Amino acid sequence: MTVPARLNPARMTLRAFVNPLRAVRDARAIEPAPPWWQTFLGLALPVLLASVIASQWLYQVIPTGLPPEAMPGAWGFGVYSVLAMSIGVLGMAWSAHYLTDLFQGYSHPDRAMLAVSVGLLPAWVGKVVAAFPWPWGNGIALLLILYSLWLLYWSLREIIGLRRGNRIGLFVATIFCGAFITLIFGWLLMDLIPGAIPEHRIGTTWLL
Repeated sequence: MTVPARLNPARMTLRAFVNPLRAVRDARAIEPAPPWWQTFLGLALPVLLASVIASQWLYQVIPTGLPPEAMPGAWGFGVYSVLAMSIGVLGMAWSAHYLTDLFQGYSHPDRAMLAVSVGLLPAWVGKVVAAFPWPWGNGIALLLILYSLWLLYWSLREIIGLRRGNRIGLFVATIFCGAFITLIFGWLLMDLIPGAIPEHRIGTTWLL
């Protein structure tokens, strides 16, 4: 599998923080866009996999202040996280693709996957930051999620391309559909994978 050099996971993630709009322009300039599965395997999956590994390691070495029975198994929750996040990426990308017609535009699944993958890079870094002690870890992670939403908007706007007036609608609809798909499948996975949930659940914390 040959992934365009501009989609190097480490470099693209760094650029998403240092020069985010340049990262979006670089992704938009790739012609033709890589097949959607290639972008997923070459960009999205390596970054989300690294974020899960790093966050699970941090949860093991940094005291959380929670009782042992409130912590899920490292392997079970790690597998769950990778599967749930992958479903979220795929669900959001295909939602963006199919919803574009509704907002009077044209999209191809390859460009939709490219836009979603670039936009979610800061959120996956936020997953790692969230493993640090409260309130700094959770606070900074929340800021990174908000930053990721901003970057996702620009990615959808520039990489898919819509006329003014339709961009916000596509962005909101994509977020809603992607979150709904992730919620449904994430909840099912959390119950099916051994060790993915603590013995005593604490709200929906581990679903997120």
